[in-house]
Parts: sequence; C-alpha cells; structure tokens
Amino acid sequence: MGFVEGVAQRFRAWWRSLSAGDRIVALATAAFLPLFVLLFLLILQIRSNLQTQINTQVGDLADGVALNAASMIDVAESTATALADSPTFQGQHANSAGQVLRRALAQHPTFINLWAAGQDGRIYASALPLPPGLPPSIASEPYFQQALSGTTALVTGRDIPGSPGTFAAITAVPVRVDGSVNGTLQVAFQLTGLQGTTQFIGLPPSSVVGVIDGQGTIVERSLDPERWRGVNVSNTSEWANISSSTEGVWAGPSIDGVQRLHGYQTIPGTDWKAIVGLSSAAAYGPIASTTATELGLLAAAALIAGVLTWRAKVLADLTEIGQRRLQGVIDQMPESAVVTDPEGRVLVANRALSDLVGVAIQPGRSFREQVEPAGAWLQDAKPVAWEEVPLERALRGETVRGAQLTLQRPDGTRHDLLINARPVRDASGRIEGIVSVAADITALKDLDRAKDEFISVAAHELRNPLAGLKGYTELLLRQAKQEGLGPEMLQRLQTMDQLADRLASLTNRLLDISRIELGRLELVRQPTDIVALAREVQQTLQLTTTAHRLTLEAHPDRIVGDWDPGTLRQVFSNLVGNAIKYAPGGTIAILLQQEDGQVDAFVSDQGPGIAPQQVPYLFQRFRQAGGTAAERAGGLGLGLYLARRIVEAHGGRIGVQSDMGRGSTFWFTLPLRAGQTAREPDPSLLARVAAARQAGL
Repeated sequence: MGFVEGVAQRFRAWWRSLSAGDRIVALATAAFLPLFVLLFLLILQIRSNLQTQINTQVGDLADGVALNAASMIDVAESTATALADSPTFQGQHANSAGQVLRRALAQHPTFINLWAAGQDGRIYASALPLPPGLPPSIASEPYFQQALSGTTALVTGRDIPGSPGTFAAITAVPVRVDGSVNGTLQVAFQLTGLQGTTQFIGLPPSSVVGVIDGQGTIVERSLDPERWRGVNVSNTSEWANISSSTEGVWAGPSIDGVQRLHGYQTIPGTDWKAIVGLSSAAAYGPIASTTATELGLLAAAALIAGVLTWRAKVLADLTEIGQRRLQGVIDQMPESAVVTDPEGRVLVANRALSDLVGVAIQPGRSFREQVEPAGAWLQDAKPVAWEEVPLERALRGETVRGAQLTLQRPDGTRHDLLINARPVRDASGRIEGIVSVAADITALKDLDRAKDEFISVAAHELRNPLAGLKGYTELLLRQAKQEGLGPEMLQRLQTMDQLADRLASLTNRLLDISRIELGRLELVRQPTDIVALAREVQQTLQLTTTAHRLTLEAHPDRIVGDWDPGTLRQVFSNLVGNAIKYAPGGTIAILLQQEDGQVDAFVSDQGPGIAPQQVPYLFQRFRQAGGTAAERAGGLGLGLYLARRIVEAHGGRIGVQSDMGRGSTFWFTLPLRAGQTAREPDPSLLARVAAARQAGL
C-alpha cells in the first residue's frame, strides 16, 4: 500500500467517524479563506433542511393522528358489524338486543349510544333510554338510508337517540338476513381519545390536534373541544387550505386565530381530515433565531470565525438529535407492526419489526421476501408453513386474533409472539390492505415454561407417593374385608381408594398438560380404526350412567387412519364424559363421517347448552362450561384443552356448536395420514347434525 493511498484511507476512516457537527468544523477550518461564502451557504442550507424536516415531521404527525382516528372509527364500525351479524339483531329481538347494546356501550367509553332500527326506520332497541311513547323513527336520516341500501355509513350530527344535542360521529351498518337488508345498526361515538395526543407525543402546549369531516364540520379538537365540536368551518381559510387535496402542510392562522404550522392527512376509508397544528413560533422560532445569530456572527468576519464554526457544529448536532427524537415518536411502537397492500408488498413497517427480524424492512418490497429468510416460524415447537403465517392468512381474507408463534432466528435467539392480523376492506368488501401487529411475549412464555417445568417435576414427584398410597389403601381394604370389619369402616376405606384414584387422575392430567406445553407430547401413530375405538368408549361409559343412552353411527362402518389410539381414546372420553356430566339425561350421539382425506367426529347431547360468551374460552386451560359454580365443580378444566391440543397435534381441528336449552355438538376432524391438515366439517353436514340434535337426535 502506497503512502498516498494509506493517508487517503486513514482520512476516509477519520471522516466517517465524525459527527455532523465535527464535519462542519473540519470543513470550516479547511475552507477558512472563503469563510464568508461557505458559512453563508451553510446557514441557508441548514435553514432549508430544518424547514423541510419540520414540514415532513408535521405531515408525519398528521399521518399518525389519521391512523389513530381510523382505528377509533374501525372499532365503532367493527363493533356495529359484529352485532349486526348476530341472530339477536337479525331476528330483531328487542329485549335481548337492548341488553347487548347496553353491554357494548359499557365496554366502550368513547361510545355515546348504540341503537337498532327495523326496515321501516323505527328504533326497536337502544343502549340509552328513549322517550316514552311510540319508538322514534330514523327513516329520514341519511345514514339510515345509506345503510338500508347495503353500505356502511359514516356521518356526524347531533340527533343522537337517547342523547339529543350531543354532537358525535355516527356509523350505520346494514343488518342482513339471507342476503337481504331487514334493518340497520348504528353506533354514535366521539374521538375523545385524540385529546391527549399533544401531551403524549410531547408537542408544545399551544399545539392542536383535530379531525374535520368532509363537509367542514369539526368532529374533534384537542383545544377547547366542547366549544369547537360540531362547528362548521367550511367558510374559513383553514378549510380552504385542506379541502382541495388529501394531504399536505400549510402555515397560517387556525380557526382560533393562532398562527400555526399545520399538517393534514385524509383518514383512511373516509373523506375526513386529521390535522396537527404547531405554533409558528415553536416550529420556526429556533430556526429564525439561529439563522439571525449565524448571520450576525458572519458579519464579524474572521475575528469570530471560530464562534461561527462552533455554533454551526452545535446546530447540526442538535438537529440530528431532534430529528431522531421526533422520528422515534412517530415511528416507534413497543409492538412490531406492518401494513401491506393486497399483494403483500410493505406499505408501512415500524422499527420494532426491523429489530425483531434483524433486517431493515423496506417499503415497496414483498413482506415475504424480506421476513421469510429471517428465521424459522414455529408453533408448539413444530415448523409452520409460510402460508399459515397470520399475515398470509389475512391476505386470503381471514381475521387472525391471538395467534401464538415463535420466530427462531439463525443466530439461535427465540422470540415468542402474539400476533393479530386482519384484512382492511373497502365498501364493496374487496381487500385493500393488511394490518398485522405482533407483541413479543417471550418473557411471559419463559415464565409459563418455568411454571410447566415445575408442574411436571411436582407431578412426577407425586406419582411414587400416590402409588404407595394406592397400594396401602387396597391392602387395607382387602384386610378389612377378610377380617369382617363393619360397613362403616369399609365405606371409609373405599372412599380413600376412590380419592387416591382421583388424585392420580388429576396428577396424570397435569403431566399431560406439562408435556404438551413443553413440546414433549409424542404421538405413537399406528393404523387405527376410529369406529372401533369410539365404540369401546361408548360401551365403557354406558356402564357409568343409566340416565343417558349412548349411540354410535359411522359412515362407513370402518374408518382407518394413521393416529395415536391412546390419545384419541382420551379425546372421546373427555367429550362423551362431559356430555354425561352436564346433560341431565337423554341421548348422547356419536357420529363418525369419512370425507375426502379426513374423518369428521361429532358428539351431541341434549343438555342445557353453552352460553355464547363462554364458547370462545372452552378450549383454554382451567376453563369449564358450567353455568353455575356447582356445575363447574369437580374438575380442573383441562379436559377440553387436552382434547384440543391432541387433535391439533394430529393436524386436526376442534370446535363446538351449541344452542341454549337445546344441547351442544362438539366436533373434531382428523386427517387420515400423518403430515396432512384437516379442514373444518362441511357446513351442510354440521347443519344436519344440529338439526338432528334439536329434533331429539
């Protein structure tokens, strides 16, 4: 390496190690002679850059407010849609509908009221009390007419049933029955969550955040909201500046007369605008002050050249730090988040996601191309195909909530994630994009694994004493019978024997849970006739009850698959045993139906049914289906959880269909061959099973 090349390389390394301010000092020193021209151009450039950066950052703040407002609107719309899809509102059951609406109102502090109307516009249910007399009609309201036409409406107004005079946003969705609209469901809400935005992100006190609808009416404003909410500003300069485009930045007086730098952005899916305003003094004051100072120092010529250079260094360093801070406020979230288009190309990704996968996520490129090489995706220690990753499922139209996956990176680090993903649809139902958020729950999962290890060790340690207790109890029972002890003593010993059996059963269940949670469940697969296995369980459990009649029906008579008979016997025993436990009597029917590449199994009873609010939690640990404490007593709530994990380990699915007062049908599906995945039962088959159960099986 030559002397000149070595010096050049050392100079380049030294130059890269300098901060922005130090580089300015070096340049000023090297260019001392043309100092006046150099510093003048530098000051102008810094001023221009700062103005550009501030304008960009204010626009980015408006983007964040728009997304926040969109999420609040989406909560109201999704709540209304979910309620509209329920049988309560499809059947227009006024009493139960009112109860549902009141619960929804209590769960959402930003909601003002929820009400449902029939096809004629008459309100038949409301979360808030309505005036006595004939139910009010909303037939003339534009939002009702739009929802009645089959599309979701979003408007603003003060005519809120049950809360007259309150200004709020109103979303209305159609209630469909068999494809036809027979009514509407409305939610009135306010965007009060925006009021603390300025303090949350550290903006100056005079800053303002607001939302204006497409007609120029203020929906929400962080400063003096009670005064401005519902005021129409379509004839003001503020509206004139924002109404002609979807996004931008402008400087001028706000509606309250304060000079501000404004950024605005159209809220996704609406014609509403989100606005962020920073006082001009706070935004541009430091720039103007610094520029004036630098120009004054420049006039002092060479005598104060060092001061000018130092001020430029400080300014550059502060600019760099300020940019990082503000960018962190806009970009940083504790959860990893990504938004893609319908083709899976990244639109927005935050820094937490890049940190998670170890790759800088670049907008415009395929999410799969950037993330798939980052590591292996696992579920219960088993590989997950990329097509089953929540974002890919959302691209196919699924809404994924609470999916737990593990990202195993090539460097050996592991991240346990709780992922939600959902498609964003337009008014016609077409997918416009995908939103996915992942929370890192590694610490919680590690704690959970430690708990499972403890349960496993404790259960193993209990087995030997339990075996001894069982043996000595049986020995005492035999001796008592041989010595002719009285019935009371025999009854006590038999009770001890039964309690020992129950304790051993509970211990074994805890061991099963710990094996599953620690990924130690090993299936001993072999050719198994599931019909014969189900018949064995039927005959065994029939001996335990005289109040029930257990039946078995199979099509065909013999269904053989590659399964673990021991664990499947446990699944059947849990499902049939629960039916015996909760149904006071009647028929318990087992139906096995072979479909293309899989078997569908159904266990139906004529019991009291399961409350809808309990269904989502049935297959979780330590959850039981009984409606009362007495019904839930007598178990750990592990049976259905074990059944789910066993079925899923086979590549199958499990679920329940229940009607209050008309019984329940638990179902699961299994692929016939290992390595395959089963589908849910055909809806028509599930409907026939439900009809048979309701007709008396």
